[in-house]
Amino acid sequence: MPSGDQKRARADIQRLDTRSYGVSGPMTFDTVTELWRQSEHMFEDNTVLEIDLAQVTRTDSAGLSLLVEWMRGASRQSGRVEFLNLPDQMLALARVSNVEHLLAGKRSEQLS
Repeated sequence: MPSGDQKRARADIQRLDTRSYGVSGPMTFDTVTELWRQSEHMFEDNTVLEIDLAQVTRTDSAGLSLLVEWMRGASRQSGRVEFLNLPDQMLALARVSNVEHLLAGKRSEQLS
């Protein structure tokens, strides 16, 4: 894929219900700033937040960092985040980066 197409890649967060959101598109250096902006309101009214990653098409270390930041954001509000359908690429990055323990309990069956 040409780099121009990658720059136009769009990531989006959609509300699925009162405490669930879905992420679609790439979670990469090119998109995480926009995803963070879209997500800032998610932590306001939720003690338990579910984020479904089934529609994530590509990820890199910036995407993994965003997951960690979402966990921190929820913690600041005395809440927690549960990630659903973590992409294999995200799990592999977590293992290589030695941060898979941060995702433990989020989808532990995927981490074993």
